[in-house]
Amino acid sequence: MKRLLERNVVVKDWRKTPVKVALVYPGGYRAGMTGLTVQLLYHLFNLREDTLCERVFLDGSKPPRSLESGRTLRDFDLVAATIQYEGGYVELLKGLRDSGIPLRRSERGDRHPLIVAGGPCVTANPTVMEDYVDVFAIGDAEPFIERLVDAYRENRSRKGLLEVLSDVPGFYVPGFTENPVERAWVEELDKAPHPTAQVIPLIDEGSPLCPVFGLTLGLEVTRGCGRMCLFCLASWINMPVRHRGLETMLGIVEEGLRRTGVRKVSLVGAGATDNRWLKDLCQHLVSMGIEFSTPSLRMDLLDRELMRLIVQGGQRTLTLAPETASEEVRRLIGKPIPDDRLLEVSENAYEAGFKRLKLYFMIGLPGEDRDSLEGVGRLVDKLARTGFRDIHVSVNPFIPKAQTPFQWLPLASRSYLTEASKLIRRSMPKGLNVRLDILKPAQAELQALLSLGDRRTGRVVEYMALSGGGRGALRRAMKIAGLRLENVVYRAKEVEEPLPWDMIRSSDFRLLKKLYRKLESELVR
Repeated sequence: MKRLLERNVVVKDWRKTPVKVALVYPGGYRAGMTGLTVQLLYHLFNLREDTLCERVFLDGSKPPRSLESGRTLRDFDLVAATIQYEGGYVELLKGLRDSGIPLRRSERGDRHPLIVAGGPCVTANPTVMEDYVDVFAIGDAEPFIERLVDAYRENRSRKGLLEVLSDVPGFYVPGFTENPVERAWVEELDKAPHPTAQVIPLIDEGSPLCPVFGLTLGLEVTRGCGRMCLFCLASWINMPVRHRGLETMLGIVEEGLRRTGVRKVSLVGAGATDNRWLKDLCQHLVSMGIEFSTPSLRMDLLDRELMRLIVQGGQRTLTLAPETASEEVRRLIGKPIPDDRLLEVSENAYEAGFKRLKLYFMIGLPGEDRDSLEGVGRLVDKLARTGFRDIHVSVNPFIPKAQTPFQWLPLASRSYLTEASKLIRRSMPKGLNVRLDILKPAQAELQALLSLGDRRTGRVVEYMALSGGGRGALRRAMKIAGLRLENVVYRAKEVEEPLPWDMIRSSDFRLLKKLYRKLESELVR
């Protein structure tokens, strides 16, 4: 993509900086600059005087080039990719292909950049990409930067560098790592660096390149979530929950607003509602006349005072995730929110000034039946009666994730998901302004395959990257790789059978097994 005018871009002298890092996001600028991850990694790498870091967005440009200097991936020493969703695997390989870099690590040598990958997907299950990525960073980003750059500077040969990194806690190096890898994590967020001079594009908020939440300062309030829903990857690979203190957050806001020039703050964190200082933070932002947005909030902790503050901060859309219309299924999946509480939250939100309601549901959950599917429409109708006239309903098939208690479950069959989608569509109340989006079963198959697959699944990713995808690409790729979806995504696993990601210890396997066995016993009662 063409270079944008941006505030706080870091440009260093290529002749005088020993280590060159390409920070790769498998997607477009708008998506990549919406979250805080790219900002954080850009900040951490560029803190070092001996390192320059430039951003590369894999948006289909051939070859992909960095925004800062326009160089291609081949020009860098390290290619550091952050994989936030499974589809990023295919985009990463496309980016390497279009840069003239061999896809398979076995075909790369000292003259090629080292390919490093991190993010939630590889922290859960890196084995799908282990033939293509040289080094995986398992866990939080902060502990890795110094270790990675120091090791690179001390070991210029690829083999020597990989051997050294395989002994560094948190790194998984295919072909070199021999022992289980424990997830690396930051113990205290208040002591962790947080970017304040965040990169802000100098564009109109109506531009298609503008980040989703507008021109904002990102503020990580909390890492992890105390709810620990049994299906939720973000909870299980971010244990324990960690919060930033009020004084630290106010300091970040003050310096961040000064250095970015924006007048809006985007609060980040799946468990933001768990932070006991959240109301105080919101009150402070309101008193400053600063707009702010919040992530999806826990319904059991959302009260009228917090809702009023959020509305005063400029947010008009309330996002809730009931997951299912069945109270019993909610209990089974670790989210025991009664319908009465849902309706109470919705009513209070409307009275507080929220205008739009966004709801997230899943299909294919354990314990689900026809009544719970048809109940989605009934629940939406009840919520509409609390006052909302603009409702967006998003329905996604449940995707089993590695490192969660549901990692042993299968994906619901394509025929079941198709029928479930039809039931939900027919159940929607008539005469209301309800927008319904449902993810197609074919897309769910691919997500589940990349979540639960092993090293052989990488061949599927490679085929899709080289062939360009298209209709029927997944089935063709599976055939070429000698794999069957029935054996990977549609089969329930035995608790004691080996799993592809067994050597990656991002969560507590004993606890995962205990909770899964409890679910099994409740389903057969």
